[in-house]
Amino acid sequence: MVLLDDEIAIVNAACALIGEDAIQSFDDDDGGNSGAGLIYGMVVDFNLGIQPAGFQFAREMRQLSRIDEATAFTGYTYVFDIPAPYTGTPVFLTDDPSDPNRRYQAFILTNGQVHASDDPLYAMIKFRPRPSQWTATFRRATVTAIAAELAFSLASDRNSRNDLQQMAYGSSIENYRGGQMRAALSEDGFSNPPRPTGTANNPLERAWRG
Repeated sequence: MVLLDDEIAIVNAACALIGEDAIQSFDDDDGGNSGAGLIYGMVVDFNLGIQPAGFQFAREMRQLSRIDEATAFTGYTYVFDIPAPYTGTPVFLTDDPSDPNRRYQAFILTNGQVHASDDPLYAMIKFRPRPSQWTATFRRATVTAIAAELAFSLASDRNSRNDLQQMAYGSSIENYRGGQMRAALSEDGFSNPPRPTGTANNPLERAWRG
């Protein structure tokens, strides 16, 4: 059994869906196909972005890195880097990672850095995980979506592309959240339920709760 645990295996599963030969690498100089690698990255990043808060398998808490020599021009005390690799902006910040409902809101995000007056701080960030970390439902939708792009890229088959895209994402009115992707989003919803809006730093709430 072939395990879909790396990028090449995912692309080759997509090639199999459309009857194309498997590729050996994403390196043109090594007889591979760099275009397939670009399509892989484009589709995976797009699919991860369909879940704004990040799929559970594609996000994690990280401590922000304070830049000692930096001066915050925004009036805050500290400047922090967000530890790489990550994609997009942080889902949320917190000053207490032990409290899953706590949110830190007294900050500014500018030029890819966080300005704030408290240290330490932590951020829930999104990243592109390896295929071995994906759920089976996300993997299925992503393989189909990659196959759709390869059908057009390798064979100029627009009809197959449209059919596969509809299989992966549903109809156009579903905003890419139907089809196989709906199953991935539903599965993620059970493991990553919404939490209440973070108001723990609100002085009125603290006073009301005593």
